[in-house]
Amino acid sequence: MDEYLQTYLQVLPGQIVKLRDEVATRKNIIAAFDGLRENPKIQKDDPILIYYAGHGSEILRNGKTIQTLIPVDYLTGTTSPIPDRTVASLINGISKKHGNNIVSGIIRLTGPSSVHSRPQTVILDCCHSGSGTRGSEIIETLERSCKLSPGDVSDDLDADICKDYPETEFSARGMRFAEGFAVEGMNSHVLLAACSANERALEDKNSAEPHGRFTSALLRLFKEVSPDQMTYADVLTRISRIDGQNPQCEGYYKNRTLFNAKVHPPTRRCFTVNPIKLPVPKGKSELMCILEAGKAHGITNGAQFTLYSDRDAAVAGKPLWVMEAKESNIKAFKSILEPIGNARRLTVPAIAIQTKAGVSEDLLIHVPLEIQYMAVFEAVAREVSGENNNPYRIRLVDKDQAKIEIVPSQEGQLSFNALDSRATEHGFTRIPYSVKDSDVDHLHQVLRAAAHYNFHLNINHPNNQIMENITIDFFPLKEDYDDNLRKIHSPVEGVNMHRGGRIEFFVDKDEIYGMRVTNNSPWDLHFSCFYFDHADFSIAALTEIDTQTEFKQDFHLEKNSAAGLGYGDLGVPPFECDIPEGLDVTIGFLKFYFTNTVEVIDLSHVPQLSPFSKTRSLKPKAEVRRSHELPPVWGTILIPVIQKRMK
Repeated sequence: MDEYLQTYLQVLPGQIVKLRDEVATRKNIIAAFDGLRENPKIQKDDPILIYYAGHGSEILRNGKTIQTLIPVDYLTGTTSPIPDRTVASLINGISKKHGNNIVSGIIRLTGPSSVHSRPQTVILDCCHSGSGTRGSEIIETLERSCKLSPGDVSDDLDADICKDYPETEFSARGMRFAEGFAVEGMNSHVLLAACSANERALEDKNSAEPHGRFTSALLRLFKEVSPDQMTYADVLTRISRIDGQNPQCEGYYKNRTLFNAKVHPPTRRCFTVNPIKLPVPKGKSELMCILEAGKAHGITNGAQFTLYSDRDAAVAGKPLWVMEAKESNIKAFKSILEPIGNARRLTVPAIAIQTKAGVSEDLLIHVPLEIQYMAVFEAVAREVSGENNNPYRIRLVDKDQAKIEIVPSQEGQLSFNALDSRATEHGFTRIPYSVKDSDVDHLHQVLRAAAHYNFHLNINHPNNQIMENITIDFFPLKEDYDDNLRKIHSPVEGVNMHRGGRIEFFVDKDEIYGMRVTNNSPWDLHFSCFYFDHADFSIAALTEIDTQTEFKQDFHLEKNSAAGLGYGDLGVPPFECDIPEGLDVTIGFLKFYFTNTVEVIDLSHVPQLSPFSKTRSLKPKAEVRRSHELPPVWGTILIPVIQKRMK
């Protein structure tokens, strides 16, 4: 890693702090974190890489699993390991001082949760358990692990470090993470982990300079692809396969470009396609291929895709041919594509970029036919013409069919009325923002954002197997301190604001909120939660967003268990609510996606910022193989959230 930083990224030696071998003591590791926090040369939002290559382990303490890093001077009864809570607090301290553009490269010996959810980049290449013996039956590898003794991690270990949690300001409206928590949880770092929580990271023993297999694969990728051409989420789709290990990527800022604070602009949806198996089933053609996406990903009848041999060919604009998904060929997680025009039989995997939306996805808008609305018609014309290849369509209709109406407000301004009955039945009829009637580009951005919002809000799959076995509670949180004087939150007992299929309350700006998702189904589940803000068309991710890769991802919600959002082990910060100026009521929708497949549904394309302002709304367990008796299941739950202003 040192050689890569200096040779490939031209990082000056004086900007690199190295702790190798006998120097990597507990005291020195903690001091190095402190040194980053107090370094006056580091400016706000400068990229910071924290890289740890060594041993790790885990221990059960008071019913909770604590994951640790193992310093070189670890010795039972004398020198303790460094628990995950300590590392998390140290990273939060850096984030508070210098911003959350932190690449925490901890090549870790544990699963993905040892520094589970802070928006800095943490790279870990290690196992979370093991006896220090050779991995599996391969003598060329070593497990990067260490067995701990019961007393190695006391309840008050590093209490002075752990109590120092950062705070930051946050000013978006709607539902958002509470002020003071925007750099906690999954917001302080992005985590790249060598393996899932139940796996062991291996080291190549016979190499000239032993490296973890994950480290070797990661460095090969970094040297082949320029950092400004790849996001953290891209790492899992591009890194070479590692036998016995499924690397993980966690954190809200997965879509940041490597090593800097830039966020990739929204891109067209990209999926893997595979050749159809021979012999071809009856009624099918050998020119067809299998798209690794289906109804759960929002694929609908008539959706079209341009195929490319790989991502580089897509960037270079060298397509193969165009294919289409038809209703009868679209399943829950896969679709069969048929060629449009000339095509050849696909013999190797390729990628497909969606270039045309399917049916039933149009955003229906109403505009009076008057000359002052020419900017609106010009903006709509861009979408109809296919400019920018936007897969979400817009259509002009009569007012009684429309979801949005564009009307004049003050002189030279256009405003937007909400006509969707899901909003109007609760008294929400006006979007509290306007655009200049002459600003075609801004109006175009608003319409695109509204179409994206409309499309993803309306992808629903009300599966009774999910709805009858999942309960979602919404409640205020109370604040307390644990034995180590760390601030913690817990639900206010006996309160559940989710009643009658909706959440409705008067907004108290001093209140913070959380949710509990309980899984009573027979499956371990992946789940994601988004907040769709009807007041500004933003879509905020309230949980970590998974991206689809060839690697198996840990389930978030085991069967017969519950997960807390805003409190608890997932690391999701509390939420707070607000109402835009000029409104007495606002509405949004909490949308949950659930699936029991080992492969996650890639929802990284769903969140979006509001097109109206620069200050916009925000938004580990062992791998369990699916039983033959449990078929793939997916479903969504949509909950209206009505917020009212106190009189």
